[in-house]
Amino acid sequence: MDHTRQFIKTVKRVVVKVGTAVVTRSDGRLALGRLGDLCEQLKELNTNGYEVILVTSGAVGVGRQRLRYRRLANSSFSDLQRPQGDDDDDGKACAAVGQSSLMALYDTMFSQLDVTSSQLLVNDGFFRDTAFRKQLSDTVNSLLHLRVIPIFNENDAVSTRKAPYEDSSGIFWDNDSLAGLLALELKADLLVLLSDVEGLYSGPPSDPKSKLIHTYVKEKHQSEITFGDKSRVGRGGMTAKVNAAVCAAYDGTPVIITSGYVTDNIIRVLQGEKIGTVFHKDAHLWINTKEVSAREMAIAARDSSRRLQVISSEERSKILLAVADALENNESMIRSENEADIVAAEGAGYEKPLISRLALKPEKARTLLFTNLNEILRYHS
Repeated sequence: MDHTRQFIKTVKRVVVKVGTAVVTRSDGRLALGRLGDLCEQLKELNTNGYEVILVTSGAVGVGRQRLRYRRLANSSFSDLQRPQGDDDDDGKACAAVGQSSLMALYDTMFSQLDVTSSQLLVNDGFFRDTAFRKQLSDTVNSLLHLRVIPIFNENDAVSTRKAPYEDSSGIFWDNDSLAGLLALELKADLLVLLSDVEGLYSGPPSDPKSKLIHTYVKEKHQSEITFGDKSRVGRGGMTAKVNAAVCAAYDGTPVIITSGYVTDNIIRVLQGEKIGTVFHKDAHLWINTKEVSAREMAIAARDSSRRLQVISSEERSKILLAVADALENNESMIRSENEADIVAAEGAGYEKPLISRLALKPEKARTLLFTNLNEILRYHS
């Protein structure tokens, strides 16, 4: 497991936020395949003992589709000749119509998986009330104890904001910032923000020169990143996700932004795979830790072997003794990391013979130590 994902081992309570771009297709209709995969992953996590909280967008988009269909069904031929534009859609009416449809779909999908879900609609102003925040926490804890998945959404239908899609004032202003707030309020161990791209890039993802940032370091990346266009749907796209991720991570809840388009990405995140972009309050401590690929390690090993061939036997002995001491002094840590690798390999479905070769049993560790000592004796004989 990569050192930037070690905290995953202790995660129990996870908040997952799915955006409109993941919930709906480019034509505005629901992306049933992605929603089905999402529900199956959350069911698996729920079954495996994780406490799962879902924050979902998409109600406005679903409502807009339903109202357009209803308008079409009720239109006369002359009505159809007139241009139809988005200006005809009332965002709050769309939210009211779409919310019930979206929740009905979640309920149906989760019911097919023998999972119970619940709906919690909240507004920005609620969180100014201390009594509300305590009641919210108590209710969610009760639901999670019963293995029920709480599904949150902002209640856009009755939002008092004058411009809910533009106004960034208040305690939260979109479902990304709501997810970050809930992760802190409900003391989650991890927040996963699902996007329509693999994670945070150094520039617009469509630019071939842009690179995926595996670990966000505020001090390094804040001024280096160039954001692309706003999301085709929703309110803020990647900019909103990064703002929410930074706020949550630096207040104590790690965040990973990854793609909601890729099958099993949430499961892979919780298995410690190095996917997406991780935000963590200690990320600045990792900035000087060089990430080395398997190819780079192989090249370094070959070069080191060539250098060993030309040094004196005394120098070789010093190196081998240092390696032997390191193996002996760090045996418990090495075995712990090896156990994590085995768990990850089993989760990835590797064959048993391969996992067996990966396992570092006590006798194998001793063999490594004695091999070094025997090499020392050989050089001095």
